[in-house]
Amino acid sequence: MTRIAIVGVAGRMGRTLVNAVEQQADASLAGGIVEPGSSLAGVDIGELAGVGKRGVAAVDSLDAIVDDFDVLIDFTAPQVTLANLAFCAEHGKRIVIGTTGMNDEELAELDSYRDKVAMVFAPNMSVGVNLTLKLLETGPRRWVMKATILR
Repeated sequence: MTRIAIVGVAGRMGRTLVNAVEQQADASLAGGIVEPGSSLAGVDIGELAGVGKRGVAAVDSLDAIVDDFDVLIDFTAPQVTLANLAFCAEHGKRIVIGTTGMNDEELAELDSYRDKVAMVFAPNMSVGVNLTLKLLETGPRRWVMKATILR
């Protein structure tokens, strides 16, 4: 069973992710991280997500749960994500990143971890958007796209 920790567990996306993990037979909620100093530290993450108690309290530091999770899910802000990426690389954890708004420098820093940590980086989790981005990477000579213009 894969143990999942979610950064920003008190936010809209964090609550959605708690619900998604709850529905997976081969995954378990192992931790939820809130902002340092948050009054929500100590609150059950299931209650934060509206799914009832799950016996996992929110914490305000990854250090507090370093031995409790296998994969970290992060949909936060670029600088927070990069710090969490460094943490995962240092501690042998995997990470799924859905953070948007990274500039070129931040993307280069993220890319520098490609051989240091197992990661999925998809700033838009939509299948259609990611397929389009992949097709754009391959160049226009490798694929043909037909478009119909409606007037």
